[in-house]
Amino acid sequence: MNPVNQASTTIRQTSSSSKYPQPSSVDDKSSVEDKETPVKQLSNTNLKVNIKHPPEQCAQASDCTFQQVTITATAQTRLVNSTSVTLQPGLPPETTPVTEALPIKNQQLYEIFELINQRLTYMEDVALFKHTKGRDVEDLTREKKVLEKAKCDAEKAGLDPDSIKHFFQAQMNAAKAIQYGYFDQWSSARPANKKHRDLNSEVRPRLIELGDQIVRQISAYLKNEGKFDNNMQKEFVRLVNATHLSEDNKEKMFECLQRIRVM
Repeated sequence: MNPVNQASTTIRQTSSSSKYPQPSSVDDKSSVEDKETPVKQLSNTNLKVNIKHPPEQCAQASDCTFQQVTITATAQTRLVNSTSVTLQPGLPPETTPVTEALPIKNQQLYEIFELINQRLTYMEDVALFKHTKGRDVEDLTREKKVLEKAKCDAEKAGLDPDSIKHFFQAQMNAAKAIQYGYFDQWSSARPANKKHRDLNSEVRPRLIELGDQIVRQISAYLKNEGKFDNNMQKEFVRLVNATHLSEDNKEKMFECLQRIRVM
């Protein structure tokens, strides 16, 4: 069979029983008349179309009508390849959007910010304990122990101990500011029936655990060539949002976070 030299894809407005005038000869193509509507778009659904070729190159029914062909989405490619007809693609099928995973560095960064915020949220329990027991917010002996442990943990994790010291001091200053905020709040209205978690058996062990995790995560992040750039401060401010935490304390913590170095 000779290759198809010319083809057009049309959707007929007449029924399949419509008849065409019999062409007087093979070369007399002008005698074939029909009402045609150009195909503007073919979707991925089934469509009935007529593939009109020169009379000598296409199958005709005994009554001289062109046979209708049904094409599906899977057959469209074959139709294009075999007839050189350019089919306009239909609307793409609906797909479920895929949520891209965050890069590893970003995941580590957000985990660090979340851990810092989580540690500061325990300050309400600390403040309530001190307020109930009539103790002062500031405890310099306790602060010294926290700093020494942070430096020791930093050295084990491969971080410069002095650089981590400034960050933990900034964290403790923020923690004290939060406690003072609660003290001021309770000076006029003591929380009714509000109980704190036990400081020695529950709160402090959890604070120590969170401090260890923060050091390890910072070390892993920096060793993975991560940096605490200025453009990350906005996310830090958004995620570190404990009650009574001031913008000034957030800024100082982030500045000290930027100063931490790998040994």
